[in-house]
Amino acid sequence: MIYGKIACAALMLAGTLAVNDPQNSDDEAVRRLPQAFCTAFNHHNGHEVAQIMADDVDFVTVGAWWIHGRSDFEKYHTRMLSGRFAGIRFEPLHIAVRYLRPDIAIIHWSWTAVGDKNIDGTARRRRYGMMTMVAERRNGIWLVVASQNDNSDPTVSPEMQGIPSPIPLPGTEKGLP
Repeated sequence: MIYGKIACAALMLAGTLAVNDPQNSDDEAVRRLPQAFCTAFNHHNGHEVAQIMADDVDFVTVGAWWIHGRSDFEKYHTRMLSGRFAGIRFEPLHIAVRYLRPDIAIIHWSWTAVGDKNIDGTARRRRYGMMTMVAERRNGIWLVVASQNDNSDPTVSPEMQGIPSPIPLPGTEKGLP
């Protein structure tokens, strides 16, 4: 009977440790970054989007423009989200995380967007893409220090034949449902 009580107490303690494990809370915080990005984007609020970025962030847009610093990141996204992207709905699809160190993670995530416009004001069709973020824990907070966003071309090029992607994009041979 005493061994049963000890085993039960050990299991309860192990469960508590797993829930309070800093690595678990870090992983949850890192995995929330893409959703936080999309939520702020869908609020059409450049200031809110910038809150997950480090002061010295390096961000490459889908148009291949390199933005350095949170201030310029916010200025760009505020302009875009009050203009051509005022009607956008942005959604994460799949998220993959790899830790380089306990305080640095690479996040690859696929996304879909609808409701934005081209520079000439014409409506865009639904788009798909992939974003890579490098996140660093600074003073206990996970912030994006570098990111590159890419539009997807659903055509599978001959060079990609037989090479699986860990996060497939819609329209590819291993597209999403």
